[in-house]
Amino acid sequence: MKFDQPVPLTQIAALINATLLGNKEAYATGINEIHVVEEGDLVFVDHPKYYDKCINSSASFIIINKETDFPEGKALLLVEEPFEAYLKIVDYYRPFQPSMDIVAETATIGEGSVVMPNAYLGNQVTVGKNCIIFPNVTILDHCILGDNVVIQSGTVIGSDAFYYNKKNNRDIHYKKMTSCGVL
Repeated sequence: MKFDQPVPLTQIAALINATLLGNKEAYATGINEIHVVEEGDLVFVDHPKYYDKCINSSASFIIINKETDFPEGKALLLVEEPFEAYLKIVDYYRPFQPSMDIVAETATIGEGSVVMPNAYLGNQVTVGKNCIIFPNVTILDHCILGDNVVIQSGTVIGSDAFYYNKKNNRDIHYKKMTSCGVL
């Protein structure tokens, strides 16, 4: 997810009670999973198997549970539970907002696009130009469709990823990752 505006890294560190190492003057532009991060993004890692991949990824800022070496210009946010920190950031910057309208007031539909009956468009959904959204499609909050897209009946876009973080040291052993929009 991209933040509405760049956020000072010090503000994020305070939110998740992290020790900030490295570039303390930086601003984060978003938070994402390792396979889709870009420069300016935060990423989290909580297993040594993935430390190097995260630290050497395009992400500028790494939420991690162990102090380690990292490239100049990047920053580490040290916390005990990186996954919990990720959830806190997503919940803070992208809180759940119910929409009871079939097409949310904040959804935008491009010129020449058609949205058939019983299609649901959530908050902040953007549909490009000349798209066809067939009946019984669900497009959840903060999803962006480009131009000339066809979505077939019964499709769901933007639902939570099937990702559960397992830790035996907490009451709930499996915690679901909160998704925050699809580009």
